[in-house]
Amino acid sequence: MREISHGAERAFSRWVGLCTLLSVLGCSVYDPNLIEPSDAAAGVPRRPAASTSSVDDGESIAFALNDIFLRQSADMAARIGVDLDGTTTTGPDDATCEPRAVDGEVVSQDVVDGDMGIDNAIGVVLLPTTSAALPCLEDNLAMTQGRGIGTILLWVQGWNGLPDDASVTAVLTTAVDGTSEDPSLVGFGRNDDVNLVYLSGAQNEEAPDPGWANQDSWFLDPVDFDNDETGAASLDLPKARQVDAYVSSGRLVVPLLDGTAFKLIAGDGSLPSDGAMVVVVSGGLMMGDISDDHTRIERGLFAGRFSLENLGATTARIGMCAINATVIGTLLGQFADIQQIPEKDGTGAECDAFSTGVTFNGVAGRVAGIAAVSRPELAPCASGEPVEIDRCCPSEWAYGKSRLETCAPLEKVRKAAFFDALPSTVQIPVPEPELF
Repeated sequence: MREISHGAERAFSRWVGLCTLLSVLGCSVYDPNLIEPSDAAAGVPRRPAASTSSVDDGESIAFALNDIFLRQSADMAARIGVDLDGTTTTGPDDATCEPRAVDGEVVSQDVVDGDMGIDNAIGVVLLPTTSAALPCLEDNLAMTQGRGIGTILLWVQGWNGLPDDASVTAVLTTAVDGTSEDPSLVGFGRNDDVNLVYLSGAQNEEAPDPGWANQDSWFLDPVDFDNDETGAASLDLPKARQVDAYVSSGRLVVPLLDGTAFKLIAGDGSLPSDGAMVVVVSGGLMMGDISDDHTRIERGLFAGRFSLENLGATTARIGMCAINATVIGTLLGQFADIQQIPEKDGTGAECDAFSTGVTFNGVAGRVAGIAAVSRPELAPCASGEPVEIDRCCPSEWAYGKSRLETCAPLEKVRKAAFFDALPSTVQIPVPEPELF
């Protein structure tokens, strides 16, 4: 096992301090006036009457997600999320899973939920530490998604277009690329199969990036769709169709299938530190308020159960190479607060997952087609060499570091130019989410 750096050790020590802040509670990230009492989870409105939906409902709208916020503090995390296990946990006596033990000795920390039973241990423990170890992660993610590379799309189908609809379908997918240009003029050229170019002439003129003004077109990742009888990936055959979704008082609620992945790509592969954070959940949901004019989704939330096993598969992909399975099972495992399988809540099973809550917004666009191939996977730890911490980003510049000292290599000068070229509709650093 490679030795953990002094920086990582300092980051780990912060977790112990952070967990003591779990008792700092606040109000819900969602308007409580929309929530009925009794068994409704924190922030989750009830499904409207079946009569509000029809098989003839045909409105389709694809929201490209932005403003994905990772810089959570313990206080903020207590207000971001939902009650995943149906219990307001105040300590070990009313927890829905048993503390983790190593060699017969309990190593877990006590769990205290946020307001209305909100579960979000990852926001209390992991995200603040990740932001400290990878200070440009959120900025890089926002910049990459802003350019249309790996942008997450929440595609709502079969909606009646009204504030209440008891049954809609949703597809969570990612884009290989996106553009503000007329999609009939662009495509993937002979020399580049993952970046959009103008199809006329030599096919070496890049298409413009998305403008994030409701006029963008998105070309989706073929890995998210099954093939039709011709052998080509088909938009009609998404692999993960979330069929149990609904809209209540304008809020879209999407119960997530087990294994749903929230793919966060941070970089285009031009830098060794470029990586991806893939949050795979079992049990959970996505929510967001659809604007009256259907052009935006606001106050969005992705919540679920992120297992220690899936966390182990993520850390290397994001560039945290020193955090291996042993570290996850011991140092991180002590903060697991929930069972990864919802059906095991309250059965005496050991806590083996993190509850998760991440906020976002979104802008409506159109699905233009499916790309021929997926983008290559980013693997910053594949070389076996330590990954240099990337500090070339607006968040670092805002804290007094200069571009000259953080973006010296030519590749990073190019990256800094990408930040400058983003439209004003893409805000970096990402603004803090609106908390009620």
